[in-house]
Amino acid sequence: MNEHAGHRNRLRESFIQNGIEGMADHQVLELLLTYALPRVDVNPLAHRLLGRFGSLEGVLSARPDQLKQVEGVGDAAAVFLSLLGQVDRRMILQRFSGQNRRPSLATPSALGGYMLALSLQDRYETLRLVCLNKKYELIWEGVISAGSLGEVLADTRPILETALVHKACFIALGHNHPSGDLTPSPEDEAAAQRIEAAAEAMGIGVADQFILGRAALYSLRSRRVLLFSAPDAVRDMTLEEYGRRS
Repeated sequence: MNEHAGHRNRLRESFIQNGIEGMADHQVLELLLTYALPRVDVNPLAHRLLGRFGSLEGVLSARPDQLKQVEGVGDAAAVFLSLLGQVDRRMILQRFSGQNRRPSLATPSALGGYMLALSLQDRYETLRLVCLNKKYELIWEGVISAGSLGEVLADTRPILETALVHKACFIALGHNHPSGDLTPSPEDEAAAQRIEAAAEAMGIGVADQFILGRAALYSLRSRRVLLFSAPDAVRDMTLEEYGRRS
């Protein structure tokens, strides 16, 4: 127990002195777990969680029921880790809220960042729709389809019907690639053109359509990648430049 206590103290001291930037992902996760499991050697558990979910972001984006499937994770640890991820998501979404608490999404980074934040916990391919008023303020957002998007992308009716119900002046769509690959498929390209033509025929503008990754997105309108490397740091680059990142 003394050995484990010493390790926990070293982790805390490392964070105090160097911040999170000086720690590896497994060390950050270990430090977090010490607050949910104060009397347990959390090093093996941290590695099991990273092995199951692939990254620190993947762990904190997982639901409690998913986390509990990992050996050694009970209710306390599952709730604690999932809560941290959801608090982070809420803070991201609140940054886009105006004085009336209605998010203003008038720029590509605001609109894309908002949709990226919404998708953080999506473990499967999901199509999200955002409806905006004439000032590009949020009216409604929600999931149109999850799991398999082929049928809904081929049929624009669910998208347009939802936009009409909410009296949207503009819409934006985003679907995630769980692999993290932002490259649009031929089906993505064809669906984007079909949706834009159908929407504009009904007097609804399409603000943008996005392919959503983990901390980046690809705009089918601008043909550019937006990389969200920090809360207020957004880098604009080509798909090729994004693929060449070290």
